[in-house]
Amino acid sequence: MTVVVVGVHDGTVVGRWPLPHGHDPVDVLAERGWAGDPVGSGLVDGLVEVRYAVRPVEPAAPAEVPTGPSGARRLQRLAAYAVVVDEGRLLMSQLAPWVGGAGGRWSLPGGGVDPGETPLHGVVREVQEEAGQDVLVDALVQVQAAHWIGDVSAGQRHEDFHAVRLIHLATCPDPTPARVVEIDGSTAAAAWVPLAEVGRLPIVDMVRLAWPHVPGGESYPV
Repeated sequence: MTVVVVGVHDGTVVGRWPLPHGHDPVDVLAERGWAGDPVGSGLVDGLVEVRYAVRPVEPAAPAEVPTGPSGARRLQRLAAYAVVVDEGRLLMSQLAPWVGGAGGRWSLPGGGVDPGETPLHGVVREVQEEAGQDVLVDALVQVQAAHWIGDVSAGQRHEDFHAVRLIHLATCPDPTPARVVEIDGSTAAAAWVPLAEVGRLPIVDMVRLAWPHVPGGESYPV
């Protein structure tokens, strides 16, 4: 699925730039003299557009992105996640033990956007599958990007992997006890975790990066 970064300045689209493998959308904007904040995303003509409200800045030097070894499988994955808080509790999902490099850690509910699916539909579906909650998406609040190169499947395959994560703020109108609905997926457990206890859990970096957008969160979990 191709991801396009769209810059909007004073209501006018100033550029549409494909997101190269391994790059962060913020770097794509900076290389062209812009900085900004995400304001929405959607599927347009088969492309996923991530829209930013931008302002001009001094252009930055292009970021150098490392590449994998010869023969490494190059993958770019678009995923959508939700920050959902109810009565001082954050909805979280625990990754299954077999998830490489992150098994057993706690994350925000969400996951890969299916081909042809909008990010909004994707995040609503994923939260239902991973935590059994029906949510309403309020806003796109952050775009994260992560790039790594390494072995997977017990060293049987090299991967050059680029993850693009759309972090949404969402509301759960009728919270129920969290439970995993999807069978044989990547989620081992789900829970409503009091904000003060999040930092005591083994969490993925995505949660730390998204913490400024957690309603009621007063400090970074450490």
